[in-house]
Amino acid sequence: MKNHQSLIDRNRFARTFYLIKKMYLTKSRFGHYSQFGEDISVTGMFPKELKGFFVDVGCFRPIKHNNTWKLYKRRGWRGINIDVDAIKIEGFNLIRLHDINVNCAVSNKEEEISYWTNGDYSHTSSLSSSFVSEKGGYTQKTTNSYKLTSIIDNTKYKDQKIDYLTVDAEGHDLEVLESLDFDRYYPSLIAVETYKAVLSDVEKTDLYQFLFTRGYRLIGWCGLTLLMANEPFASEHRQRRSSL
Repeated sequence: MKNHQSLIDRNRFARTFYLIKKMYLTKSRFGHYSQFGEDISVTGMFPKELKGFFVDVGCFRPIKHNNTWKLYKRRGWRGINIDVDAIKIEGFNLIRLHDINVNCAVSNKEEEISYWTNGDYSHTSSLSSSFVSEKGGYTQKTTNSYKLTSIIDNTKYKDQKIDYLTVDAEGHDLEVLESLDFDRYYPSLIAVETYKAVLSDVEKTDLYQFLFTRGYRLIGWCGLTLLMANEPFASEHRQRRSSL
């Protein structure tokens, strides 16, 4: 894992051109924007009239492969987007003008930490050294980490219940969830990745057990993403499905 500084880190003009290319000139699917079509399932789970509040940890891109763009663009939802890579948040500042976009790491401790990235717009930036150790080609960097509760508390959304929390922290997802005060923010629906292929294996993971013991139940599974709902939302979801 070697340190280097790319052209877009050194040259502001190159960085801006690169961002414009990424934001406007890359192709997007118009049926869905999420990587595994999560936004199709998620959008259908909420009432059309709801203009909800989301938090997106590991937000990546503002449109393509993003779990909240459809809600933002078509339903008028607003929220907080967080990513460890500064250039990704610069992209959100170009496109998601009505959201709060935060560049930092999210973890269960507030401290200076290391993270690993494998490119200027890496798909898999991670705070987990074990997650990237077998992949190769990663660069180690340092940044500050904050608890998710602290980040939200420093915005206008302090003490507002979260309608939709999506977490894609590449092997660091449990630490992100542990950093949230569930009593105060109590997300209705949580999207979080798993790398287990069988439900019985998923149920044994620390991440699943963490959410299960807090009353969350699996109501959907899209690609690598589990959709976990708290009991009130799961009950409403069952009622809506039974009325179809």
